Amino acid sequence: MLRVTAPLLIVLLTNIAYGAQFQTNDPLKAFVHSKFQLGNDYFIRGNKDTYIFRCTLTKRTYKFEGIALSEISIWGNRTGPWEVFKNQQNGRFVYVGTEYLTDIACLERCRSKGYLTSGRCNWERGWPIK
Repeated sequence: MLRVTAPLLIVLLTNIAYGAQFQTNDPLKAFVHSKFQLGNDYFIRGNKDTYIFRCTLTKRTYKFEGIALSEISIWGNRTGPWEVFKNQQNGRFVYVGTEYLTDIACLERCRSKGYLTSGRCNWERGWPIK
């Protein structure tokens, strides 16, 4: 008879849940172009001229490796929310959901108009200074 321990069961259920969710090779493209059901009302003024935020998540700070993405138009108090993607071993990312990060020291930003023109973000550290 097969015995399944509680930790193994948790890992199996987590993998099943992630497998049923949105997966992508490019979380930034999926976020900017709304390729999945966004958890919040981002891009209130459109995606053509705004700041996109990114935090690179590590196991040390967030229990897994991945990327959190957000956008400035709903950041009145500079805390988020974030759309979180977990890095899979096959190089793909799975969408985890909307989260609020307690530490945003990882904050990076890029202009969406630069990204939409070139397909690349020139990430800069910290909050945009006007």
